[in-house]
Amino acid sequence: MSHKMTSLDALHAHYRETPWHRLGNVGHIEWEEARDWFDWCEVTRHPIHIEHEEVGVILDGRNVLKMVHYPHAYAEVSDKYKIVQHRFMIDDLTGLLIDTGLVESIESVGTYDNGAVGYVSLKFKDEINIPGWSKVESVFNIGNGHDRMVPLIATQSANAVVCANTFKWNILDKDAVFKFKKMGDPQGMMQEAVEELCAGYERHAQYAAQIERMANEEFVQDQWRELVVQLIGPKPDMPSTSLTVQGYYNKLTRWSNTFNDLNARFYNDQDIAGVRETKWGALMAVQAWEQKDKSLKGIKSDLERTRRHQANVMFGKLPVTEKAAKILVK
Repeated sequence: MSHKMTSLDALHAHYRETPWHRLGNVGHIEWEEARDWFDWCEVTRHPIHIEHEEVGVILDGRNVLKMVHYPHAYAEVSDKYKIVQHRFMIDDLTGLLIDTGLVESIESVGTYDNGAVGYVSLKFKDEINIPGWSKVESVFNIGNGHDRMVPLIATQSANAVVCANTFKWNILDKDAVFKFKKMGDPQGMMQEAVEELCAGYERHAQYAAQIERMANEEFVQDQWRELVVQLIGPKPDMPSTSLTVQGYYNKLTRWSNTFNDLNARFYNDQDIAGVRETKWGALMAVQAWEQKDKSLKGIKSDLERTRRHQANVMFGKLPVTEKAAKILVK
């Protein structure tokens, strides 16, 4: 499912530093203050009400999750569904992580889809330094959805800070670290899982070694061209029967534009100058293209594009980047 930041989400979003999309509120985030920032999107179980022949009818045994403070409702849920308020992420889980001494700062607190999906991002200590290029900060993301299709989820990822730009990636962890459906005791299971993560913090050293290796492994022009073809397919040939001439040229134009945009990121983007023509530089180039250049269906404005991409980056829905990672991370 694709998520996006709405105007209501942007109004309540908080970031420690100005994000690349320049939405939300910016400033230092204190845990004691942030504990109340999800109260605006609190939900409650509410019966489904319909109008039939101008008569109001409540459907027996049918409920949705409804916002307490705004006129928004989310998915229909069963009686077994356990409501987990977004506050649990910042109050219980973030508090637990801060107590371990691993957390350096709270990076962001926000939502998507008018409060339906909430998230908290925490920066862990012990950043990874790549000489001549950047530092890579280890980030732990917690997500929660007021929708039976969106679990209570935690992922470990990283921010590669380059000049004034921030690349977001969660490639080395292609799947969620922890993921629980809202049945039984999801809050209890997540709390145990986070405690387990803290006990196994050695993962950070594995990240550092893999990033350093990729940043020092040469990736030259021919290899880049081969990677691009694997990602977007070969240049279209003139068809014999399947496409009209106009259809062929439309397809060729789309392919050429994508090919040129990817090349511009790999060869000209100053943000990866320090790791250009390396495997890590190639991966960062693909992600920069997918995050900022790739065309999206149904997007009518730059603002809407930015909001959609912000959600995709946070929850790791960057399929072309993930495909590149499978090829490059060996």
